[in-house]
Amino acid sequence: MRRLFETFCIGLEKITGIICVLLMFTIVIAMACQIFFRYFFNLPLPYTDEISLISLTWMTFLGAGWIYRRRAHITVELLSETGSQTPFLRITDFIGQISVIAILLLLASQALELTPQAMRLEMGTLELSRFFMHYLPLLISCVIIVIFAVEHAFNAFFTQAEKEMHVVTSASE
Repeated sequence: MRRLFETFCIGLEKITGIICVLLMFTIVIAMACQIFFRYFFNLPLPYTDEISLISLTWMTFLGAGWIYRRRAHITVELLSETGSQTPFLRITDFIGQISVIAILLLLASQALELTPQAMRLEMGTLELSRFFMHYLPLLISCVIIVIFAVEHAFNAFFTQAEKEMHVVTSASE
């Protein structure tokens, strides 16, 4: 079951990374079109700014999940991780992951409460709901990070215990 969940997380990480790259290219293409049409045809495109803003917002929130899975986010190291992880480090990592999950669930619940107001507000040119721009990527990011935090919590809790239970014999080498 854990291997299936790990495979799911790897696939989710790859999909999220691909979407972030596509969103980055969307920003570049939209801005290049804006520059081209503005300076060569003297005809500024009214919607490229909003396309870039939406793409940047989505890329930021989805990228946060992608970075969280890779543990590449900015951290402050309070406890040094030397060689092997001690039980204390594993417990603090597990508690940290549970804290992340609790905070994200609180954030998602607050975003869901504000969703009806956000649905009524529209963006200018594209006439899309503000929900699509701010709240939906936030909610999706919360779900992705919670999934990855659960994976990290499982790894912190079970991985070292499995290594301790594994006895190296000549047959297992």
